[in-house]
Amino acid sequence: MKTLTIKRLSIGSIFKLNLIGLVFGLLPLMIFFSILAVFGMDTVSWNGQPVIGIKALVVGPLIGVFIALIFTLLLSPLIWLGQLIFSKIKPCVVKYAEIEQSQD
Repeated sequence: MKTLTIKRLSIGSIFKLNLIGLVFGLLPLMIFFSILAVFGMDTVSWNGQPVIGIKALVVGPLIGVFIALIFTLLLSPLIWLGQLIFSKIKPCVVKYAEIEQSQD
């Protein structure tokens, strides 16, 4: 792991990181809930009505992506503001792993 000292991340980077993290975190969970709904469990609902059967395999992941978008739109500006305030106090240290370059 390498470190990089930065003043703050751009708002676009924050949106991108939040969206990627939420989509790839919620999507497997919603796919799991959709599979349960195929077998008759009330784990996926739309407008208060349970969605079961094959429809749940489509609706569940769409709900997961929709929730990820909503959370990203609501939380990213707050994270950006908090980071803006924190950057007045001290810089931020980001740990990252480099992409390994293949030798062709």
